[in-house]
Amino acid sequence: MKISINKNSELIIAADIGGTNIRVCLVNSQGKILDRKKISCNPSLGIEKVGKNISEMVYSIIGHQEVKGMGYSSAGPINQISGEYINPPNLTGWHKKSLVPILKKHLAIDPKVGHDATLAALAETKFGNYKGSKNLIYLTVSTGVGAGIISNGNMIQGQNWFAGEVGHIIINPNGYKCSIGCYGCLEGNISGTAIASIAREKIAKGEKSNLLIKHKESEINSKLILDYAHKGDKFSGNIINHVIDNLGKGLASILAILNPEVIILGGSVAEGLSQFYWKDILDRTSHYAIPFYKKNPPIKMTALGDDASILGASIIV
Repeated sequence: MKISINKNSELIIAADIGGTNIRVCLVNSQGKILDRKKISCNPSLGIEKVGKNISEMVYSIIGHQEVKGMGYSSAGPINQISGEYINPPNLTGWHKKSLVPILKKHLAIDPKVGHDATLAALAETKFGNYKGSKNLIYLTVSTGVGAGIISNGNMIQGQNWFAGEVGHIIINPNGYKCSIGCYGCLEGNISGTAIASIAREKIAKGEKSNLLIKHKESEINSKLILDYAHKGDKFSGNIINHVIDNLGKGLASILAILNPEVIILGGSVAEGLSQFYWKDILDRTSHYAIPFYKKNPPIKMTALGDDASILGASIIV
């Protein structure tokens, strides 16, 4: 079976591949998602298996409709022409492999490829609250930390496709390290993975928390820490204060280096923090920012939610 391609079609297949979930959507040229499918993803099963799963989802979502083409966003680092992965920390065993030939085999379609945060930034400039912006940063704070950069209307990708790896800005040389061993980097101190890891390390050293009354240490995750911090648990509150302070350092650094019109925040951790600590995030950013940004740092939450990278994938088609 082959996908029916019609370059005049208003319909686009857009997919998003992460370390936890795969999503496939049918999107029109105005950025409206018409249908969607989602399954859990286990990258360790192999890229061939994941490619087959994506193909099955595509067939189930489009039926006999003609489409303009297909695009997908993915966690990286990833070559955004060939789709080849470059030591991706959250996609185990995918180094030097690509989904492009696998999808071509199953779907007879040549998909376009992009890095998830870069495509999210692109979507913000076309469908978000800063539609038309030529200088915009999308910062995702979730399992990891990364950024998409739009500068003078162009997607910044870098010599080796690593542009936007702001999670490895060093904000505290004596701080915690990330999964690839960068001590004191932003990702190692504010990501969802980091929050859970920091909590477990503190507990192992004898610190007490109310969350251990109802939860096992193995159940600790960033959402639990955020919930208990909001409930007044001192242990969790100290961790979240640490996260907010370091996020402020990172945001202030990005503003000074890239001079964007706005930094858009997305991702599950950013979403959780924004519900209760938005003023604290802005205050910390202002505290560390250069004078130009001190009074009113241009930090906003995404209005596109989890769909930002999916919409970006539809745009590159």
